[in-house]
Amino acid sequence: MHVLTKTTHPSILIRILIYAGINIATASAVSLCVQYIPQFSPFLIFFPTIVFFAWIGGFMIGFLTTVLSFLSIILMLFFPNNHPLLNISLSMVIEMALFMFIGTFISYIIHVAKQQDKVIEYQRKLRQNHHIIELLEKNYENSQTEIKARDQFLAIASHELKTPVTSMLLQVQTAIHNIRNVSLANFSVATLLKMLEDTEQQSKRLSKMVNDLLDLSLITTGKIDLEIEETNISSIVQNVAERFASRLVDKRQINVIITKPVIGYCDKLRIEQAITNLVSNAIKYGNNEQISIQITSLHDNARISVHDQGIGIAHDQQKRIFNRFERAVSARDYKGLGVGLYITYQIIMAHNGKIHLESQPNKGSTFTLEFPLKQKN
Repeated sequence: MHVLTKTTHPSILIRILIYAGINIATASAVSLCVQYIPQFSPFLIFFPTIVFFAWIGGFMIGFLTTVLSFLSIILMLFFPNNHPLLNISLSMVIEMALFMFIGTFISYIIHVAKQQDKVIEYQRKLRQNHHIIELLEKNYENSQTEIKARDQFLAIASHELKTPVTSMLLQVQTAIHNIRNVSLANFSVATLLKMLEDTEQQSKRLSKMVNDLLDLSLITTGKIDLEIEETNISSIVQNVAERFASRLVDKRQINVIITKPVIGYCDKLRIEQAITNLVSNAIKYGNNEQISIQITSLHDNARISVHDQGIGIAHDQQKRIFNRFERAVSARDYKGLGVGLYITYQIIMAHNGKIHLESQPNKGSTFTLEFPLKQKN
């Protein structure tokens, strides 16, 4: 408190001295005019001074300037002694009273106007601060939601990664035990082959999850790079469909519609990854119904649509599912890390494209990828 007092008082004192100095200078100038110009009215020149000081210093400074100006006029009326204004008339008294009243009134009006400007400025800053607070609150809520989703994702990831590892370990331990302790006559090649096939499937599942985590890390750190090359995008779609169809009991479950070859420039592996994610989701959530994949070119853009007839997605979930760590279904009902759509979205965005979703609960979903056939360098 003492420091504030010491730093504040000199500035106020300096301002008062400046105001007083200007008033004295003005009074001296007026005094000379009154002395050598008999018809000169001293009231007129003091009003601009009052207005100036009231504007920069407020009502109190304006009122003080009015008082000092009034006293200066009083002194001028008695100096010099031979001045015609020595004999003060009633009109002069009225004029002096009006001067005092008008000077005070001017100071008050200017003070109110300045205060109004300050109120408007305060309201503007208040609105600005409210806007900043709303943004901070929104960012905080988003951060809390993302942290919660991240924690849930880590729990799911740890469980999903542990499952194939545990399964593979169990298969290997069983095989080792049978080879060591069971007669080879009772341990058939078919049994061993079945164990190895199961281990292979779990290895592929584990590899996919590790790759998804790696892609997630690259996207988050902004280090994902594209290798743009001329690519037959139609062939990519056909290959992905055939690869999935070979694993299904009914190969007719996947229907591919290609009217003509679509050739463009893109990152072949990343586009294949995006299509794979969409087809994988369609199989997972498609209720074993037919899946349609269509690729066309429109206005120098490639359009790839994947349609299923599955559980669908509620309208309020459709934007959220493309966010990091977000899922539209329960992790207990559907396995997986739940980052496929986020990775797909980021891949298409990196290709200067967009992804569109049309879906209704229990009426299926249609994901449409669209990106330029010619990528900008």
